[in-house]
Amino acid sequence: MGSLRALSLSKAPAPMATGGSCLRILFLTPGCFDKGGISRYSRYQVRALRDLVGESNVDVLSVLGPDEHSFEEPFDVRFAAGGIGRAQKLGFVAQAMRIALLEKPSLIYAAHVNLSGLARSLARLTGAQTALNVYGGELRTRLRQDSRWGLSGAHHVVADCHVTAGFVEEKGHRPHGSTSVVWDCVDLDRFHPGPVSRTVLERYGIPDPRTGKNLVTLGRMSARARHKGYDRLLDVFARVAQSVPDLRLVYAGGGDLIETLRAKAASLGLAHRVFFTGPIHESDMTTVYRSAHFFSLVSDCVVGGGEGIPLTPLEAAACGVPIFVGNQDGSQEAVVDGANGFVIAPFDLDDHAAKLSALANDESRRSAMGRAGTAAVKAHFSYEGFRDKHSELLGNWFPRARLARFDVAPPPTEAPVVIPPSRQSGSVRPPSLAPTRPLSRPAAPKSAG
Repeated sequence: MGSLRALSLSKAPAPMATGGSCLRILFLTPGCFDKGGISRYSRYQVRALRDLVGESNVDVLSVLGPDEHSFEEPFDVRFAAGGIGRAQKLGFVAQAMRIALLEKPSLIYAAHVNLSGLARSLARLTGAQTALNVYGGELRTRLRQDSRWGLSGAHHVVADCHVTAGFVEEKGHRPHGSTSVVWDCVDLDRFHPGPVSRTVLERYGIPDPRTGKNLVTLGRMSARARHKGYDRLLDVFARVAQSVPDLRLVYAGGGDLIETLRAKAASLGLAHRVFFTGPIHESDMTTVYRSAHFFSLVSDCVVGGGEGIPLTPLEAAACGVPIFVGNQDGSQEAVVDGANGFVIAPFDLDDHAAKLSALANDESRRSAMGRAGTAAVKAHFSYEGFRDKHSELLGNWFPRARLARFDVAPPPTEAPVVIPPSRQSGSVRPPSLAPTRPLSRPAAPKSAG
């Protein structure tokens, strides 16, 4: 495929032209068009880098191109190979090499460990520095030889959560204390409490939240994503269905697991209370979250599974919804247990059910947890904070670089929940995330180690 030029994200001020040198960045990503977590993180990251060094100074190359399941909003890349066939991969490598040799980027950024070997090879040819994103599940499989080489030799590694940063260092892939952490972010202009669109509810067959309570999960319901707990959530729902007769379970999203879940719901006698929306248009996501009384994504860390810090619970929390997440991966970093949601052992279905049942019968606590979740996302997971972390990283990596400067956002008017340290030992922890009581006002969090 050729160049794709149709950026829809908001433009930022150009970098200030005072002192320093201008950075050029070559950003290599497996995809930025599909609606998966890595693509979403990549899109926010490219936006932040373009805000900081100028749109024309960040060239994006994507292995995958847009298709019928892609984001509806266009996204600007220099080249998309359009697939993972041999010819497409060779084309991607050829384009990356051509641009690296012609443009001489200061930084070659790999958005996935499988591209880290290529990034390191190009850096050797051009003298560039390399940076690599790591998330979680991709590191829990057997890494290819070129990926191990790229990971171990990257100048900079950025994890999306402290659990993953700790994991990559505990496994000996990186020196202790060398991994930076930048949490994912939420578009707070879109995701916040507000009214529900009845038209959107009808479009997807979501039950009206005024007539009962909705337990929602959202994502790609695929067999490869079973670690996200979609099957287990149906078992949890079956445990509480009788004691909470107005509770409904909503699976928002498409995928090859849907028919299995539908058959299981029928076998449990719950087909009339379990709803499947199919794929969700990006513009309708806000109403889907707002229709929920609770949101659940309790993932486990099977081989190749586990999350970094998943975006869907954060977006739900931003909309004022209490969230249930797992305790085996970075999901837990979004929650102060019992304050803005619950941290659950993935296979302790009885505990999950008990907490869900109690919350379903306590409207006052649900409301308080929803407000706390919104405040926590504003304080810790805003796009502005995400961009500021990247500014800090680039400033450390390239002290003479010329970067755009932005006004610091005012502190939230409502005291946010303080996100505590990871429940796993060995994670990289910035000092400002020391344990403290929930619902107290923290110092500005520092999510880059």
